[in-house]
Amino acid sequence: MPRMITRRRALKMIFASVAAAALSPAFHARARYPTAQASARGEDARAAGSDLWAWMGRAIHNLTFYEEPSTRSKWMATVYRDQSFAITREVRAPFSAHNDRWYETPLGYVHSAWVLPVRVYSPQPTIGDVGAWGFWGEVIQPWTEAYLEPSTGAHKVYRFYGGNVYHVVASFVDAAGTGWYKIFDEFPMQDPPYQWVLARDVRRIPRAEMAPIHPFVGEKRVEVDLNKQRLYCYEGTRLVYTTLVASGVGIQQVQVEREDENGEVIVETVNVDLGTPTGDMAALLKQPSRHMTNRPMKPEDPWPAVEMFDLPGIPWNCFFDTIGTAIHGAYWHNDFGVKRSHGCLNVSCEAARWIYRWTYPIGGYEDDFVAGSYSVGTPIKIFEGA
Repeated sequence: MPRMITRRRALKMIFASVAAAALSPAFHARARYPTAQASARGEDARAAGSDLWAWMGRAIHNLTFYEEPSTRSKWMATVYRDQSFAITREVRAPFSAHNDRWYETPLGYVHSAWVLPVRVYSPQPTIGDVGAWGFWGEVIQPWTEAYLEPSTGAHKVYRFYGGNVYHVVASFVDAAGTGWYKIFDEFPMQDPPYQWVLARDVRRIPRAEMAPIHPFVGEKRVEVDLNKQRLYCYEGTRLVYTTLVASGVGIQQVQVEREDENGEVIVETVNVDLGTPTGDMAALLKQPSRHMTNRPMKPEDPWPAVEMFDLPGIPWNCFFDTIGTAIHGAYWHNDFGVKRSHGCLNVSCEAARWIYRWTYPIGGYEDDFVAGSYSVGTPIKIFEGA
């Protein structure tokens, strides 16, 4: 039987809908803004009242909304990839063995696995003077386009998603008064290695949000139980933080084509190891932002045997081996507690930020990367538990 909606709950849902409409005027779609905006400089921008935000959900895939948090209840609505909606609260109800989290929305209830929750802020003022180094910026809309030049008529290079983190290196205001940020993209195939995004869609990350957590505490360590799909942060014997992960999927059988000595194409089945390595590791390299891809770097390089990925702006990376395996935020799924990565340890963007700030080595705000070692980096032990 459908649950009664109280007056208080109805008012809460109405408020969330109104807030979402104000922050994202094209409801269920990408916000569209007027072109004119005022430009601010330096510290003035952060004092311009730009800290208002509301929870929004972005559909990572096509989604179905239900009258109750159950797939057996009435089908209420459908939204499609990259459309957005307000999130009023989380609820717990049976779904899968590892994930019972649902979101309540004005459209109904939706399971969390393919919903990315995003803190959508009010449009940000343009910081006219970004300084010699620039600043770290976070995308604060469900998504925004990245262009080759500071113009909506320029070539679109990527779509950046809420929670992506980038190094902003320059600012520009066009003839229409629209503010733009130039961001650095470390992908080696990107030439030039820069893209342009609307400044109002990017929030400057304050230094306080990147400050180290418990920087003078000794005996820090990270333990990851792949059987439980859970990460634990310890200070001595005290557990200070824990979160679910999505680790590597393990051995996968894929079909590959090759030519024999006669030039005939042969299809073979091979095993590809996409598991997360186990053993005693350490935080060897930390980066606030990383462009990860398995695209071929050179024309002569082979295409990957597994599904190709190309993911700019991955936030809060903590690499623990020399082949590029890391703990990092994920914005392409929200389904932790089950194996689903190509080897890395996916966690939520918020969890990744906490782990980044807590682990050694400690870096400064103006660091694109922070190098560690087995003697300096926080120990990371990864194992298959009972």
